Parts: sequence; structure tokens; C-alpha cells
Amino acid sequence: MKNIIKYMAFAVVMAIVFNGCKKNDYIVGGKLESTTTTLTTYDYLKNNRFKMFDTLLMLVDKAGLKDVINQKGITFYAPSDYSINNYLALRTLEVQNVDPSKKYTVDTLIKYDLATFKDSLNAYIVPSTVTYSSLTENGVLFKTALGNQTVISYETTTDPTLGYSGAISTLPRIEYYTFIKGGPLPSPLVASQIADTVGVRVLCQTSGLTTATGQLNVLQNGHILYFKQ
Repeated sequence: MKNIIKYMAFAVVMAIVFNGCKKNDYIVGGKLESTTTTLTTYDYLKNNRFKMFDTLLMLVDKAGLKDVINQKGITFYAPSDYSINNYLALRTLEVQNVDPSKKYTVDTLIKYDLATFKDSLNAYIVPSTVTYSSLTENGVLFKTALGNQTVISYETTTDPTLGYSGAISTLPRIEYYTFIKGGPLPSPLVASQIADTVGVRVLCQTSGLTTATGQLNVLQNGHILYFKQ
């Protein structure tokens, strides 16, 4: 019963965080008005007016990964600070199953799991240029810098919360990043039909930005770091 209450509390907190984050999903599933910047990927994130990547970049600095996300020709699917906070909340619940007085914080991550962060950040990097023209509705299979597979799709939507309106003549399109954990993919490949046990499907709240060093997309705030479920 104690664990059930904890996980119910976590679900409520995550729902509040997710709904609250929507206010800051500055381009949910859409394109930026200006699709290019003279800033590097790192500097663009650092200069974000909502300060949504301060924790991410602190961890990037601690792990010595600045040059990694600034590599020429890569595509970075950046998790926001909300994604990191979601992960910290989930890990706190896990450690409190052993010791209710414990908390898993950013300091804990830096002290014990920085090497994990350093390796796992590569799951968010595709070592090639991913543009809208290189994608399809059903998705294209790519390799991440971590060595895992990911399916990236550019899909039409009729969801009003993602930009659809009956007043428009062309359906809006949104980009999804589906990290493949393992298991058989549907054949033929259809990104939206990949089972939850096989892949973690995440909407890109911002996509299609060309920086001075590569391509940048931002994953939805409800995402949990490391694609942890």
C-alpha cells in the first residue's frame, strides 16, 4: 500500500509538471519562425530566454561534453531541464523504497552517475544531418551516437493542441523521435505503431533549427531523461 500511494503521488506530480510545462512548450510540434542561427548548438541553448536548459548545460559542462554537442554535422535532440527534473523525481521514488528519508538530486547524479550521463547523452545525438526532407510520415531508421537505433518521423496531425485547425487547408506536421530499446519493429516500418515495449516515442516541441554547428531539436518537456519509463 505504501508503494502504491507513492506511485500515485508521483503520477499526480508528473501530471502537474507536464501540464505546467505546456505553458513553456514554446513551439509545440512546430517550426521556429527563424530556422537558422549563427550561434553554436551549445550557445543557442545557453541563450534560451526561458532558461530551459541551464541544468542540462551544467551537466554537459561537468561531463566535458560541450564539444560533443557542438560537433559539426550532428543532430541533437535536446532534453529540457523538465526532462531532467522528471528523472530526478522518478529516481527519488526508487531510492525512497529503500530509505524514505533519501532524495535523488542533481548533486547525486553528478557525484554517482555522471559517467552514465556522459554515455547516455549519445542517445540524443544522431551523427548525421536530419532535416524534414530526409524524413517520412512512417519514419526513417537512424543510428544514434550511442549505437542504438532510433526512428525519426515527420507526421501530419489533426490534434488541435498540436496546431491543427479546420480553417487551414494543409495539415500541420510534427516530428517524433522514437528511441528503440530493443525488439522487433513493425514491418513495414510505421513509427506510430512501434510498441511501448520496443521504443520510447517522444514529440519534438521544437524542431528544424540549423545552428552554426549542426541541427537542433528539443524534446517535449514531459519526456524523462534517459528514455526511462
